[in-house]
Amino acid sequence: MERATASPGPSRLCDLVMKGGITSGVVYPLAVHELSKAFRFKNIGGTSAGAIAAAAAAAAELGRYHNAGGGFQLLAQLPQFLCSRLPNEQRTNLFGFFQPQKHTRRLFDTCIAGLGGGKAALVRVTFAACRNFWLAFLAGAVPGLLFAWLAWRHAAGVLSLVTAILAVLTAMVGALLVAAAAFVTIALRQIPRNLFGLSTGMPGASTTKAMALTPWLTTYLNDLAGLDPTGDPLTFGHLWSADPSAPGPTINLEMVTTCLTHGRPYRLPFRDDDDTKENKQFFFKRADFEQLFPERVIAWMEARARPPSPANAQQEVEYRSAGFIPLPEPENLPVVVAVRMSLSFPNLLSGIPLYAVDYSRKNASDHWPERCWFSDGGISSNFPVHFFDTALPRWPTFGIDLTEKHPDYSAGFFMPKTNAAGTLVKWRRFDRGSNLRRLLGFLASIVMTSKDWADNAQCRLPGFRDRIGQVSLSENDGGLNLDMPPPRIDRLCSYGEQAGQEFVKRFATDDPGCVLDWDNHRRIRLRSSLAAIEEWLLKLERACAHPQPGDATYAALIEEETPPSYPWNNREQQAFAAELLKQLETTSNGLPSPFRPNTLKDGSPRPRPELRTRSRI
Repeated sequence: MERATASPGPSRLCDLVMKGGITSGVVYPLAVHELSKAFRFKNIGGTSAGAIAAAAAAAAELGRYHNAGGGFQLLAQLPQFLCSRLPNEQRTNLFGFFQPQKHTRRLFDTCIAGLGGGKAALVRVTFAACRNFWLAFLAGAVPGLLFAWLAWRHAAGVLSLVTAILAVLTAMVGALLVAAAAFVTIALRQIPRNLFGLSTGMPGASTTKAMALTPWLTTYLNDLAGLDPTGDPLTFGHLWSADPSAPGPTINLEMVTTCLTHGRPYRLPFRDDDDTKENKQFFFKRADFEQLFPERVIAWMEARARPPSPANAQQEVEYRSAGFIPLPEPENLPVVVAVRMSLSFPNLLSGIPLYAVDYSRKNASDHWPERCWFSDGGISSNFPVHFFDTALPRWPTFGIDLTEKHPDYSAGFFMPKTNAAGTLVKWRRFDRGSNLRRLLGFLASIVMTSKDWADNAQCRLPGFRDRIGQVSLSENDGGLNLDMPPPRIDRLCSYGEQAGQEFVKRFATDDPGCVLDWDNHRRIRLRSSLAAIEEWLLKLERACAHPQPGDATYAALIEEETPPSYPWNNREQQAFAAELLKQLETTSNGLPSPFRPNTLKDGSPRPRPELRTRSRI
């Protein structure tokens, strides 16, 4: 694997997490470019469109090792490319990324008619449906036209006028209903066939000359990283080994995907380490990936498929002979594959099928790879600001949050300026307008709340809100607006530029002009973390000192010679566990009672966090 040579650059480190948002992701490039002037990126994370931005930032950081900032200079030019148009093209390059396949073309063209929103969106979609499903439209109008003909032949006077009006209404309603039925029928058949999306991200039936999303992204990431744009794809291993002398991964890139089959999020790349065993369970099929990725990406993955595990070697050989190819080891996974798994906006971009064995099945004959569907990471965590969190940070982790415009303030960039700011909850006002709008708003709010509540709660915590830049967007600024005019894209990019400049000003200069600087952030995290640790220790002491009647103490559980599950590896490990528990009890015994004054939680930042056990994702 090619290794880069370290180049001069900033000595400060930072982490960066970017929220999903499809087209509103144009906010990110200039923010990253501004940050790169003062920081090196150590850990970078994102979801959905934020995953594209995160991958681009990681690739540009690798490019800095190859060409002293060349990658970031190229990244800064991305907004201009997105809003530019090819000769004789009416749409932007951003729009051109999303190309429908032949069998989803009519569905796609009907849906995009509503882009840009506004009161006329429904009218535009209606006309587009009639145009794209004209045969069904005409068939639906036939009864009304027949009625009109009969009225013309047999009615007279006022009756003729009334029947003519009824005939026209019948024709219009019938035409629209049949056209809508044709749309639904084709959608039910073709969207699942197209891997549950209108576009696979690969070249399709569009007449545009723009590059499709996935081939462009594969080339673009290589270009940012200083690799051959047409050569082997950028991998996580390239990022990890950028500086061979650095301990651990030089550039750590992570993103979120959602496995709908398993009903849970996964971090990408999948891991196979002492803590998490995930990667070894998954396989892919060439036939599936040929619809989703360029040939050079598939060939790379085939050539570097992980070897069979010793415990299951024979069975995995059988899987391979049936066309199930093991995923490469994490370091050999192309970055573009992870990005595409995180960016699978439901029904717009196709899902990604992998395969795994359900070992809960009773019969061994059922232990055969089954399809697992992966979709947009934003379904489960649209703003994973917790990704690189530690109790006491060594360098800042910045977040860029994309939010709806506040009714009393203009759209734009915002960051809290005092420790007390940013604590108020965000409101989602869905119960206004027509009854249909209110009902749709109610249903949409259920979905948004179920997927975003954890991220929203996390962003309000002390030590989080002071390092999150909020970019508020008007109704037409983001969402699925794939054809934003250049002035709007320029405005969104300027918000990102402001965010990057403010991060640098607060956390990398001696005169930030704001109390929320790096030292204040560390002080807040220290105060908040100590209060949470105190609470945790008191609960631990209570559990150790006051077991329920008949229960063994936790110290006695450690001393068991032959426990029925998870025995100690050796005497030394058992002794260390006993000593650690004893030290924790000793520490907690020295703490004041929570019912006495002057505990650490008194006066600590609000809302207070808590330490709890959760699944490692």
